[in-house]
Amino acid sequence: SADANAMGYQSADANAMRCVYIAGDTCQAAFEKAIKMEIITREVCLSATHDISIMSIGGKRFIVLEHAPHPSWHLMMAREPKAVRIFKETMCTLNGMRLWCAGRNDISAYVDEALGDLAQVTTARATARTFVTELLYGVPTGRFLSKHAHLRHMDAHKPEVQALMTKWHGASVLHSILTCGRLYTDLVSHDPALERWYGELGVKFNTFMCGSV
Repeated sequence: SADANAMGYQSADANAMRCVYIAGDTCQAAFEKAIKMEIITREVCLSATHDISIMSIGGKRFIVLEHAPHPSWHLMMAREPKAVRIFKETMCTLNGMRLWCAGRNDISAYVDEALGDLAQVTTARATARTFVTELLYGVPTGRFLSKHAHLRHMDAHKPEVQALMTKWHGASVLHSILTCGRLYTDLVSHDPALERWYGELGVKFNTFMCGSV
């Protein structure tokens, strides 16, 4: 069930707020449905950068990390470097949340401390989400539709990636490139092949990317 993967743990302090980790797409979808049904209430967003909020259910308040992959995902991806990095970032973020539960000051400071050397690039990647959502949806919110949540982890903070996204957006095929398969994980290395197929297919490129010509 979704509940089995919505991982939560309690700090050593019995009075501390419970930390909840929404692990994977199925859990995230169930969690969002519970919010829409008003079973769960989002009280405040503590960090848009790290997708951390305080929620409540039945009078019980808890701190939540959303849009994080399942903890086994990096293993299913054969320990692909990007998947391992995302796993490490997620675990560090949870450690920062645990520390915040004891101190209750600026949560970003706790998370950044837990992230260590990963903090700078994690923040840059999160900030660049506004660039991606403006291209995809026309609004720089930095928040993706559930079906596009995987794009949170792309390296859109890199100038070369932003340049390619701008190029393909101008050709009206960016949506197909980012949402079909795993091309989004490394646009730079895939760009020569994309150029070749776009040159051969022209207006049929979007249809080709979505499964058939």
